[in-house]
Amino acid sequence: MSIPVPAETPDPNIDDPELPVPKPEEPPSPLMPPVIEPPVGDPPSGEPPAILDDKFPE
Repeated sequence: MSIPVPAETPDPNIDDPELPVPKPEEPPSPLMPPVIEPPVGDPPSGEPPAILDDKFPE
């Protein structure tokens, strides 16, 4: 008794394997670094505050 094997369907993405990615509205400027927002609020309570001694000028 033989088990019927279904015909192999061709891959629709064989010519373009990656999914299309929408382009951003404005391309980022190569001269500007990405903006990183500073943290808001107090540091976590588990970390002691930094103590600077004489070696660090104010």
